[in-house]
Amino acid sequence: MTMTLKQSDLYRFERLVSKLIKPSDNPMVCFIPLDGSLKLCAFSKDAMLTMHVNKEGFLDPFTMQWSDLKALAVGKKNVDITFNLTKDSVHVRCGEEQHWFSVSTKVNALPNAPLQTSIHPKVHLLDALNDAGRCVDKNSIKTALTGICLRGATSQIISTTRVQLLIQEGYNFTWGESDVIVHASKIFGSKELREIDTDEMLMGLVNEFVYFSIGAVEFWLRGIDGKFPKVDSIVKPAEDTTYLNIHPSDAKFILDRIDKLLGHKEHESPIHLSLDTNVWLRAYDQPQKTGIALELSGSTFTGKSASVSMNRLFLKNALSFGCTRIGIDPTGDHPVICIGDDKTFVFMPLSSKEPEGIENMEVIASEITAQNCAVNGQPVVAPNETADTPAPVKRRRRRTAKPDAIKPIGKMALLQSAEQIRNDLRNSLLQVNSLIREVKAQKQKDRLLQTTMDSLRKLSL
Repeated sequence: MTMTLKQSDLYRFERLVSKLIKPSDNPMVCFIPLDGSLKLCAFSKDAMLTMHVNKEGFLDPFTMQWSDLKALAVGKKNVDITFNLTKDSVHVRCGEEQHWFSVSTKVNALPNAPLQTSIHPKVHLLDALNDAGRCVDKNSIKTALTGICLRGATSQIISTTRVQLLIQEGYNFTWGESDVIVHASKIFGSKELREIDTDEMLMGLVNEFVYFSIGAVEFWLRGIDGKFPKVDSIVKPAEDTTYLNIHPSDAKFILDRIDKLLGHKEHESPIHLSLDTNVWLRAYDQPQKTGIALELSGSTFTGKSASVSMNRLFLKNALSFGCTRIGIDPTGDHPVICIGDDKTFVFMPLSSKEPEGIENMEVIASEITAQNCAVNGQPVVAPNETADTPAPVKRRRRRTAKPDAIKPIGKMALLQSAEQIRNDLRNSLLQVNSLIREVKAQKQKDRLLQTTMDSLRKLSL
């Protein structure tokens, strides 16, 4: 008897398993024919995955080595693969190629699905778990910090390292108020799962495994033993926190350039955010005494003037997570808190300050047009902005990223302009008051000096 399936199905299975199970774990692959379909199963100590594919014909179940399956999956061709099973081997015909592999008729017991699962929007949950995986401490001696915490008591997905923390809200779990810690995995970012024709993703807990299901694919990840830290106190802002609201177009303006700005190869890849009369993001090449400043024309802030130095990776993470409201402690004693719709991203600033003695500074200003202000009250990012960061020049020069054709400015742009004018007036008032104080202090010193001089003249007489 023979069995036939498409190589493209085997390729998708191999791609998923490669992102879930380490090759060093030497997973075994089981072929379990069912009525009308074939269940492909891959097992390791800490993870399992099954996938239903179409097949023709029927064979008894068998198990083969992972390396042998990879040899069959190469190519992603839409050709037929035919299996012919003997006592302890399988003959495989793949197009014009033929292979013989040793197999076993012993098949591992299939894992169970949980009795109770929660249903989530597929892409939303996959993105949340993938984002959380970017904020785990893979090298921590505390095993809990190497994984993602699914906190039942607060319906949160939490991940942290020593210097950054991501909290995502609004996820209902089936395990009550307990914490379940799951391994971060590349499978949450796989395009193969996003291409499955369903909008739902199931999640549950069975024994020591966290269970996930998307259409014809199911996978299990072993939970991590350990106690995840409490993080509530970390996300409390300081009383005088200054809040920066980054316009969506400015967020894209930053993300398009941040990886190539000066200093990206330096230790901790520093970048400097300054909120004064305008909003500035600056980077430097200290040996060359050059700098580049991005003026965020569409962004505004409330509160005192403030500045902070940070690892640019953290700012990049915050903006890619959608956290565009950024809280900065003017004293520098508290973490930077970045807020999005359902996410809070917190990170520690750098202790370093902006360098002095910079001789050449280039300025690039973002520009807000009608296309990226708002449509029906919703912010819209300008499509396909491709202006590259220009090279530093030897004189101070102001350049503007080329916008699309300018149209009449809408209500959102007018409101942002009004807020900018208000902030400028507030800053001007602060500067005038400071100048008045300095003048009064100088007058007081002059009077004291005159009194002293008069006293000295009288003594000399």
